[in-house]
Amino acid sequence: MIRHARPPLPVLDPALLEQMRGIQPASLGHYLTTGIISPLIRPLTSGKLLGRAVTVRQPLPDAVPVHLVLDQLGPGDVLVIDRAGDHHVACVGEMVARAALAAGAAGIVVDGVVTDIEELRELGLPIYARGLNVVTTRVLNIPGAELFGSVVIGDVIVRQGDLLFGDANGILRLDPADEGLPALVARAVADEAREVEWRQRLATGQSLAQLNGSARYA
Repeated sequence: MIRHARPPLPVLDPALLEQMRGIQPASLGHYLTTGIISPLIRPLTSGKLLGRAVTVRQPLPDAVPVHLVLDQLGPGDVLVIDRAGDHHVACVGEMVARAALAAGAAGIVVDGVVTDIEELRELGLPIYARGLNVVTTRVLNIPGAELFGSVVIGDVIVRQGDLLFGDANGILRLDPADEGLPALVARAVADEAREVEWRQRLATGQSLAQLNGSARYA
């Protein structure tokens, strides 16, 4: 098992996080061309996801790496598991989710499958994966896993400490050190505020093409 040097997770601006909790990821995704995780990684439970990635690459049916990383989770972290193409053996179930929830985790993202869906939904922790199965990892302690390194989730590279932002529509990977992130969030906040007015105007029969400027291309 390879344990990468684990850099300190970034301290995120509470005011920025509060703004993000009030908007949809799609309002940011409208302006992005990178960091958009494949829709094959879909929400299996409800709730908005917002937190820092703590990463595991686990290509084998061994439960040990994920269990060890659970002890490293803290409030606001997102457990991110790259199964390296294994979409058959579930590496997350009720007990893993309960441990993550007890640590204060903001959610779990798996490029692979999970199990115990009824229990996961009862817990209420945001969980994203490719699907479900009944076969699970076991405590084997065999080499091949990597902890705290870069992983690939839905065709997007996710690094330790990256910001994951998701809802029922999908997930974005954002760089918390990006100096342009606050301006992007502010733009999205303004867009959603404008949409409140647009809903009212559309209800009166006004044209969406007129509202968004498409009419000038008629």
